[in-house]
Amino acid sequence: MAQLRKATEPLAQHARLRSRDAAEVRDSVAQVFCPHALQPRRARQRLDAHHNMVRLGQTGLNFLTYGTDVRIEPGCLEHFYLVQMPLRGAAEITCGQQYVWSDPATASLLNPADDTRMRWHEGNQQLLLWVPRQALEDRLAEHLGHPLIEPLRFQVALPQREGHTQAWCQMLKHLVSTIDEAGTGWLQFQATVAGLEDSLMRGLLQLHQHNYSNQLNQPAAAALPRHVQRAIEYIEAHLQDAVSVANLAAAACVSIRALEEGFKRHCQCTPMQYLRNRRLDVIHQRLSGGIGEPPAITLLAHQYGFIHLGRFAAYYKARFGESPSATVRRRLQAH
Repeated sequence: MAQLRKATEPLAQHARLRSRDAAEVRDSVAQVFCPHALQPRRARQRLDAHHNMVRLGQTGLNFLTYGTDVRIEPGCLEHFYLVQMPLRGAAEITCGQQYVWSDPATASLLNPADDTRMRWHEGNQQLLLWVPRQALEDRLAEHLGHPLIEPLRFQVALPQREGHTQAWCQMLKHLVSTIDEAGTGWLQFQATVAGLEDSLMRGLLQLHQHNYSNQLNQPAAAALPRHVQRAIEYIEAHLQDAVSVANLAAAACVSIRALEEGFKRHCQCTPMQYLRNRRLDVIHQRLSGGIGEPPAITLLAHQYGFIHLGRFAAYYKARFGESPSATVRRRLQAH
């Protein structure tokens, strides 16, 4: 039976570990991912762990099964995202405030900033895609056109058999099948591998739900004059700093009058109104999105330059149709 499984499991030609020793399995898997606690659910059960691995360029493909019912507690992954796709069996995943029953219909995507605890049930076999946090967040910033305000957090449940992510899961499985059938000789062609990885990472950002999805899916704005674009880039980099119209004009390398005319023509507002609206957008995003307790409204308002709380609340309601406290109530009710 063991020989049959070895012959048919994904990435079998790239075996990294075969072991029944819990300490050896934990230490070996930790070298690839991160330190973690690993404990069979029943004391007398022995592991039958199989770990196969292929390193691509920035990312890594893995097949992993423990052969028995185990608890895994890695805490915060910190430096990487991890897609876990069960081929057989099931796992229970708690990542931050999100709980997922993961099986061949539902994969999981672990967020690096959230505490993670898992139970892999007996017979659970998974494909794992290791993705560096920096690589994924850099691509998101490229799409948005500005640095991230808060960490990228995905919905942990990732559908394998329905919705937009079905095609993404099939693409990952097809990549594994190609390696099994054609070997890894073609992985020496760095441009090809980089293109595949880029498609996988950008596909996750475009197809799976996360706290920047609404921004990412907004229609692209028409091209702006370079001086207006320079001012906007300065605004995005200094949302929490003291900014004057003179600062913006200096960053844009034009006079204040030319800058104001450019914003009026292309953004239908003044430069300072644009700055205020972007600050309001970020506050709204932080109050409405994410997991767990929302940040304090007063602290956020002061952090983004709104000293007069009454005016802040009026600006916020005019832009979003509700008060900041109403946004917080909706978020808490949703969870």
